[in-house]
Amino acid sequence: MQEKLLPRSPYDRLGGYVHLPRLIDKAKLHRKGLLDGYNYKTVGFDKHLLAFLELEPDSFEEAANRLDDDKEILAWIEQNGAKHAPEEIEEWNRAMITRHPDTAVKKARFTHFLKEAGGEGRKDIQTYFDLIEFDEDRME
Repeated sequence: MQEKLLPRSPYDRLGGYVHLPRLIDKAKLHRKGLLDGYNYKTVGFDKHLLAFLELEPDSFEEAANRLDDDKEILAWIEQNGAKHAPEEIEEWNRAMITRHPDTAVKKARFTHFLKEAGGEGRKDIQTYFDLIEFDEDRME
């Protein structure tokens, strides 16, 4: 059985941005065909971060796969993306970290995914970041 390759935690930061190391990992996994058809560029936190950085998704993916490491990718982002003050980045980070299901439909989906991940009835998993961490075995 092949071990599942997982992107880094959404809590990991690069350049001050939460989720950015995870987005880089997803770009590399996607290019290798290892995301099972999941188009990370058009959904969820990936879409939100790309929009916040004002980066064209395919250009980001190309750069993430062409450049050697996180430092070079961050330099490319700083050169090609939107410029944000540290306060703006922290505000965005807080919004992403605390994001939780806020409608009945979203709560039902969240509960379904939590159950699928083996966490049925868990009250400590309230945010989408927590759900990701639990689903990817980074949370007990």
